[in-house]
Amino acid sequence: MFLGLSQPLNEYVTASLIIRMASNTLLLCILVAIFTSLIAVPCSIFVTMFDFNGRKFFSWALCLSLAFPIYVYAFIFIGAADEISFISNSIRENIVLSALIMSLGLYPYTFLLCKAQLRKIGVNIFKASKSLGKNNLQTIYLILLPSLRPSIIAGTVLCVFETISDFGGVATLGINTLTVGIFNIWFGYQDLISGAKISLMLFFLAMIILYISKLNSNSGKASGYGKANHGLIKPNKILNLSITLFCSSVFIATFVFPFVQLVVWSSENIKNNIPLELILNSFSIGFIVALAASVIATILSLGSFKSSNKIIFNLSTIGYAIPGSVIAVSLLLVFSFYFSLSVTVFGIWGLFLCLLIRFITPLIRYLDAALTNVTEETLSATKIYSKSLLKTLRNIYFPALYPSLMLGFLVVFIEVIKEQPATLLLRPVGFDTLSSKIYNFTSEGQWELASTPSIALILLSLILVLILNNRIDNE
Repeated sequence: MFLGLSQPLNEYVTASLIIRMASNTLLLCILVAIFTSLIAVPCSIFVTMFDFNGRKFFSWALCLSLAFPIYVYAFIFIGAADEISFISNSIRENIVLSALIMSLGLYPYTFLLCKAQLRKIGVNIFKASKSLGKNNLQTIYLILLPSLRPSIIAGTVLCVFETISDFGGVATLGINTLTVGIFNIWFGYQDLISGAKISLMLFFLAMIILYISKLNSNSGKASGYGKANHGLIKPNKILNLSITLFCSSVFIATFVFPFVQLVVWSSENIKNNIPLELILNSFSIGFIVALAASVIATILSLGSFKSSNKIIFNLSTIGYAIPGSVIAVSLLLVFSFYFSLSVTVFGIWGLFLCLLIRFITPLIRYLDAALTNVTEETLSATKIYSKSLLKTLRNIYFPALYPSLMLGFLVVFIEVIKEQPATLLLRPVGFDTLSSKIYNFTSEGQWELASTPSIALILLSLILVLILNNRIDNE
């Protein structure tokens, strides 16, 4: 049997439990992929193709839920439903409703990618199809959706990776996934070997998802059509109202209601102040990891540029596909086996290493894409500074890489400050961040106490999300 699962890993972790955790993880991923696509794709088409009431507002407002970590969404909806017991009970351990709640915070990954792709292919394709006698629905189904396939797949894969790596959210929702199993085995039973075996299962699942996504994305690449400058499509009154209501409903469900609920809870506990130390810890970790990732990603991207051997480069880009809990357990196991010590003895540096491995991938991908777009004329200019590597980097490569570098820096910053599983496993004793403090409260059902650090984390992320969305629109 695979990984020896015909025998229990220990007396508590049986084969049936592992199968149940794996089934829950797989089903949750499928449901999240469906729900996020159903929300993100229509919203991206509406804000880029149609001139409806509130289009400019929704173009940036619909990405704001990216500032909400999944574990915050989970306790908001569970806590808000607690007063109505049958609603609360119907949410807990209901994998369909849990997937829907998680999708409310994850759909912006697909939304932003599809919006960027639609801005590239332009309204002219839509109008060309309409000129051939196709109606709006036919045009969307036959023309737009096939052209969006790579972006939908890429965004969905990001959502799925976030799903399989989440711990606080699924734990609050009562869904026993592989990630929850890793934490229960590690914290509950102190069994690192069994935790490593479950981590290996999660790793293989992530690799299978990544492989399938690459097969589909490679077979469905759409050619670019250039950025369009044509006017937007003006819908009739009924369609205009319908689009506005749809986008308004998504915005209220994903941002207004959750944020207002947090504010209400926080106002009930005025004395529950957030220690400035928590904010500084989260900000410092995010900034240092994003900065280190930027430097390393730049070196790797430039080193592999025009190189025929990209083994190290390709290996360095699979980190984002591996859940933070898997990387954390791997580091614990490696240091324990080879050096007979725990990676946590290095203090905060062990956590930095884990987060760097986990989140360097977006930066490398952005920089690699930027380098492939550098023209031959620009590259020929490097001969002028052939004897000065620093001048070549400053005058030739850096201007070409700067937009992608800033974009990747913001993405890594946001992801790091929201990361919870790796932080809980590797943080030094006595060291807390906003995400770890939220877990401490939500694990005991103290929603009101968790609301204040959640607001601080969301506001910190919100600033970065707005800058990120603005850069995507400008690029």
